[in-house]
Amino acid sequence: MLLPKLVITMATKTILTLDQFLALPEREADGTHYELSKGELIKLPPPGYRHALIIARITALLMSVLPRDEYFVGAGDVGFLLDRDPEAATVRGADIAVNTRESVGKDPPSGWFQGAPLLAVEVVSRGNSAKDMRLKVKQYIQTGAREVWLVYPEKRTVHVYSADSDEPRVFAESDTFESVVNRSFRVADLFDI
Repeated sequence: MLLPKLVITMATKTILTLDQFLALPEREADGTHYELSKGELIKLPPPGYRHALIIARITALLMSVLPRDEYFVGAGDVGFLLDRDPEAATVRGADIAVNTRESVGKDPPSGWFQGAPLLAVEVVSRGNSAKDMRLKVKQYIQTGAREVWLVYPEKRTVHVYSADSDEPRVFAESDTFESVVNRSFRVADLFDI
């Protein structure tokens, strides 16, 4: 009996310099956008309508509770240059980002923010791999973020990573948690679209 041939394909990585990454379009015609992790190109498909509604909800919630004279709240793949190495740079886009006005200055950059946000919020969608999300959290924290929220719409949970702890705190829909921005949030409110 002949056995069928097993074909193993390995995904190839696309490695770009920072200049090559800068030459890419911001988005492709199909909505695909890009991030760069230690020089490796990360392609992210458009996440979907509910994803956008949750981002809008969390952004509105943060803007309603954080003093405008103290914080900037940005949404929509806010770009952060986390590592400037021209041959192996890291540029990540947060779904939502909070920075103090003091850390940004009077004139926010029109391009990427150089450094990490105080708080990064990522709404996890089908296009995000668990491995890359763990790496992204690590990159944010290692470059100065104080807190990262991974929001899981399907499970209606939030994993809160902190610069002060190696393990995330996991909150269910019925829970409330205290954030680095000195406010408490009900998980259910994050999904109230």
